[in-house]
Amino acid sequence: MDVRKLTKIAALATMGIIITASSAFAFTAKSSAALNVRSGPGTGYNIVDALYTGEKVSVDKCTKSKKWCYVTHSGPDGWVAAKYLKRIGGQQVPRPSPTPSDPEVTFGFQFGSNGSSFRFGFSTDNGYTPQRQPRQAKICFFSKPYFEGKKACVDAGSKSRLLSPKWNDRISSIKVIGDATVTVCKHKNFNGRCRTIDSNVPRLGKRLNNEISSFKSYKY
Repeated sequence: MDVRKLTKIAALATMGIIITASSAFAFTAKSSAALNVRSGPGTGYNIVDALYTGEKVSVDKCTKSKKWCYVTHSGPDGWVAAKYLKRIGGQQVPRPSPTPSDPEVTFGFQFGSNGSSFRFGFSTDNGYTPQRQPRQAKICFFSKPYFEGKKACVDAGSKSRLLSPKWNDRISSIKVIGDATVTVCKHKNFNGRCRTIDSNVPRLGKRLNNEISSFKSYKY
């Protein structure tokens, strides 16, 4: 083992970030909120993906403090805040009492397009309160029915006249989060057959399944 690796292990031990053995720890859980997935066990690490509420994941290991757990799922794998994971079967993931911290429940995704394009970044809610907070209005698109496959979420009020090749004619289900609606259209520039959606649609009908090229979303 080289010196750099030994130094890294020593630093992790000093910070108390000793990971439990995954072979004896792995179990299935689901997210109780829309949740950031990070490259490391802490809010200082980059966001690599996001879980939607109720998404199932495999929990492979957690930090010694039980504040962060490493999960694997259909998207990029990474670390999430343990207090928002619920073991399948009703048993809670072991964790300490909640302390004021970043609740890790906001998320975003790049959803660019060619020609007419837009971008938006990840955001973080830096406050914490035990009371229920209003959900940020968002629209989430999925490449497969029943909210599976690739996903991209946009803030309500976003629109695209022409989706990128990765998403053009590739949307099969849609989630509406908070007070939002979205109008999806078969052709670019909001032309062709359109449908306005104000609630979750686990499976788009034949006329729009994998046939969406543009959309407008609204917050109300």
